[in-house]
Amino acid sequence: MTNISTQPGPLAGVKVVEYGRNVSGPFCARTLSDLGADVVKVEPPAGDPARRHGPFPGDLPDPEKSGLFLFLNANKRGVTIDLAAPDGAKRLRDLIGQADVFIENYPVGEIDALGLDYDSLKADNPRLLVTSVTPFGRTGPYRDYKAYDLNISAAGGMSYGTGFPEREPLATPLLQSSFFAGFAAAVATTVALLARDQMGEGQLIDISESQVPAVLLNGYHLPTFIYRGIPGRRWGNRMSLGLFPNCVLPAKDGHICIDTPQLAQYQRFLALLGKQPWSEEPRYRNRRAMTEEYPEESEALIAPWFAERTKEDIFRLSMENRIPCVPVKTIGETVQDAHLAERGFWQSMEHPAAGPLTYPGPPYRFQRSPWQLRRPAPQLGQHNRETFAIGFESSTPQEPARTGPHPKKQPALERYRVLDFGTAWAAPMAAQLLADMGAQVIKVESRAKMDGLRLGRPIVGDDIAGGDSGQWPELQPVFHGLNRNKLGITVDLKQPGAVDLLKRLVSQSDVVINNFSPGVMDRLGLGYEVLRELRPDIVMIGMPAAGDSGPLKDVLAYAPIVLALSGLMGMVGYEDGAVVGELQSAWSDAVAAQHAAMAAVAALRHRDVTGQGQYVEVCQWEATTSWLGEAVMDWTMNGRDRGPRGNADPAMAPHNTYRCRGELEEAPSASSGPEDLWVSIAVGDDEEWQAISLAIQQDVGNVPSAWTREARFAEASSRVEHRHDLDGFLGEWTALHTPGEVTTMLQRHGVAAFPVMNIGDQFVDPHFQAREAWVEMEHPMVGAEWLYGQPWNLSETPGSVRRHAPLLGEHNEFIFTELLGVPPATLTRLVKAQVVR
Repeated sequence: MTNISTQPGPLAGVKVVEYGRNVSGPFCARTLSDLGADVVKVEPPAGDPARRHGPFPGDLPDPEKSGLFLFLNANKRGVTIDLAAPDGAKRLRDLIGQADVFIENYPVGEIDALGLDYDSLKADNPRLLVTSVTPFGRTGPYRDYKAYDLNISAAGGMSYGTGFPEREPLATPLLQSSFFAGFAAAVATTVALLARDQMGEGQLIDISESQVPAVLLNGYHLPTFIYRGIPGRRWGNRMSLGLFPNCVLPAKDGHICIDTPQLAQYQRFLALLGKQPWSEEPRYRNRRAMTEEYPEESEALIAPWFAERTKEDIFRLSMENRIPCVPVKTIGETVQDAHLAERGFWQSMEHPAAGPLTYPGPPYRFQRSPWQLRRPAPQLGQHNRETFAIGFESSTPQEPARTGPHPKKQPALERYRVLDFGTAWAAPMAAQLLADMGAQVIKVESRAKMDGLRLGRPIVGDDIAGGDSGQWPELQPVFHGLNRNKLGITVDLKQPGAVDLLKRLVSQSDVVINNFSPGVMDRLGLGYEVLRELRPDIVMIGMPAAGDSGPLKDVLAYAPIVLALSGLMGMVGYEDGAVVGELQSAWSDAVAAQHAAMAAVAALRHRDVTGQGQYVEVCQWEATTSWLGEAVMDWTMNGRDRGPRGNADPAMAPHNTYRCRGELEEAPSASSGPEDLWVSIAVGDDEEWQAISLAIQQDVGNVPSAWTREARFAEASSRVEHRHDLDGFLGEWTALHTPGEVTTMLQRHGVAAFPVMNIGDQFVDPHFQAREAWVEMEHPMVGAEWLYGQPWNLSETPGSVRRHAPLLGEHNEFIFTELLGVPPATLTRLVKAQVVR
């Protein structure tokens, strides 16, 4: 374990006040502080509730030793302010008046009542960026709904697909939906910071915790719903997005994950198994049918081979034979992993109360302005005296001189050009996020090697000859979502002169992004050292699955493989120990995409201030693992290797998803039919328990409610102890109602409840519609189609979907002749020589 350099980070000098609690707001601020921002965390006298969450050393509660709090609040200073005191709100406003950014994640009504609404704060500090993170955003029908992470996972679409089809849906473990939203808030805030550097004024960043995963994760399933009418389902241990085998199976000493989308990979796997007569049978040659129609039967053919071998033996054989198949690592195995150790990923730091602890390290590695772990989380009120006496530690932040007027309501990143060499999901989504915010993104492809998402028979249209006529690459709606707002060129990099042509384009660009394996860009003649000779201030983002270095740098990996290596997959399952593993979304791809977008905008700000470009490595494995601090702390503190815990929470009960009856209803709705309708319910304290008890008692004539008055349910600790009985009683009540009815009744009483939504539910939901989570775009080959919208709302420099995804080579003439000045006759020769094709 190593400690990171103390060089200034890319956000050095940015002053942040965080009035946050639990996960999303504090993680947004932690992300900024890791990149150099000076963050002051404001807590009430009783402290952030995360101080009471744990894990604790020896399981002995102590507000100064909570692993979750220590992880979320490293690199910050901490003060306490009693906002109920006569001068409390003024003291906080005075502190905010000195800041560049104010981050809060309290209910909209509560924050506004304190006089901390955006309009009031803007009057004091017109340059202030206000980042408001709430369960459903500051607008829309559900803006005042209460929600915990369980409900966010349900509303965001993550729970519906996670679990076995015959069992209850599962929330993403370890509060990951809140981490996902908190990190998105940090990306949006940094984008807004770049915009402020140009226009000189602040703005409101409105983050809906449920909209972020709905858009960036569940939005992937929108085309399947639109064109096939499939709203989703729980596939258990297998991934619905790929081809057999793509699943989690038991090994001799744990579980493994295999994902072989390419035919050559599958053929190498069959060769490893030895001669298998079944592989020649027509029934077992249709890999799509094996995944979707008879997966249990298909997996039974290969399961014995895995069950007879250890995880490491399987991994060694898979690496030798170039097969994407890895162990499902426990968190302990991840912390002790030799690859991560050699890369110096894990960080050690002493806390004055909790002692020495291990922290996840850098999710991205900046060449010039590194991620840093500088100080442990503050003890309660630790920095009151110095902060209230002198304010922020940092001097006036360096800001670039504005290059000219920047009107409001213009895209934040319109002055930057990005070259996107990415394929599939991770890098294209990162570039898409930049494009949505106004960057001119040029996607580089060739007809000889198209983006993988263009390949295969599309789900849209009924033209069975489309592949013969060359139309199928233009009919892939998933590609359209990830590549909207981009220009597209086709250059065959294997042809003489192609690299020189792209070098000319690099010299006029700001960012180059790719998700190739290590060394590919170097072998193409487009490595960072070459690019910096062409443009010294270029920002290059590489997204290798396991990093540019280390013994496993060449591992073949897709999103499920990265998830297995990260330690998260092994925690996806039920409280009885049944491992599910799969999340039914390319979780690690979307996580890596957000990190790459963050790396790009942070590096651009560093360049705008210093004039320096740099290379940034975004290791997808490390990015995914970097959010698992709670489990890492538990391992460090207690040697506990967390396994599946279902929907159980250590301090909350009830805290689960409950079956409901089916019937057409008012929103919030569920379109999945009466057999699979669920509602998420979370009770955070005894006051909320009294509220849910009252709601059920008032629902007269439906179910006996005497159980709500039982003494064993009166206090939180006893409810947790008897949670299984409590779940049984509550499930009997919810089964008499639709998810929407339960939600309406309980939210009216101040209880966090929300339907477990699939993409079909989200698409017709009035709240998601009101916040434009889905947008319609005209595509020249498909016609009008629905795409996922923005994960965040910026009041003055909003993002938008302005342009359809590029057709193959659609902008060759514009880019090469108008932008680069290539004479038309020369371009014609390049086309004939198949350099441009």
